[in-house]
Amino acid sequence: MLRNSGFGVYIANIFAGCILYADDILLLSCSCTGLQQLVKLCEIYAKQSDICFNPSKCQAITFGGKAPVHNNCSINPIPIQWVNKMKYLGVSFLSGTFRIDVSCAIGKFYGNFNNILSVMGNNRNEMAAVHLTKTYCLPTLLYACEIWFSNSTDFSKLNVIWNNCFRKMFNCCWRESVRSLLFYNNTLPLSYLIDERKLIFLNKLHCSNIILTRILARLAHSDYMSIASKYDIYSYVPKYIIKDCVWKSFRNSIT
Repeated sequence: MLRNSGFGVYIANIFAGCILYADDILLLSCSCTGLQQLVKLCEIYAKQSDICFNPSKCQAITFGGKAPVHNNCSINPIPIQWVNKMKYLGVSFLSGTFRIDVSCAIGKFYGNFNNILSVMGNNRNEMAAVHLTKTYCLPTLLYACEIWFSNSTDFSKLNVIWNNCFRKMFNCCWRESVRSLLFYNNTLPLSYLIDERKLIFLNKLHCSNIILTRILARLAHSDYMSIASKYDIYSYVPKYIIKDCVWKSFRNSIT
């Protein structure tokens, strides 16, 4: 119904105006009129299928511009609230710039990290602390980093957080470099980890059997090559080669 409506976002003539995950529905449109038409079609389907949408949980957000003042979308027929930040599948998108808000991930990371140190105490085993931090804290900090669109300030902040965690675990001076600690603990700096995950993710898109994901991979080809060239990678390569090249680059920066 949505695909045949003529409204919504299309990528290379393929409809991409509706993204579904469990009971979360994300509608994408280039105009408020098109968005309202998509919402109406969802209302029609809901009536036919005995589904009830909750307007208080519906939000609208714009990218590439400001939210409209006089053109509001509504559902049942309550107006949908325009917001400056919207969370979808655990990722907070900021209006206008399409940047990702990482403050929530940072807060969860600190909470998990402080819990680990408080349980292990002052006489903790450093290697055990590193293992627990990488296993239980790092995934929280880097959740969905493959799609991050953030500025250099955000990445600098994340690098400082990661470095300070190693200083804390090994009782180092705050001015001391931790690159050697990271190397001998078989751990990459955070900027390297983010680049590695982005390369692996874009490589998966490129090798996908789904037409739309391959189109998205072609659209992101320049981003892939921009990151890959930093690690002497000049084409799409398997995951293990990406990991080897990224680690080799970090090792060379140490030696």
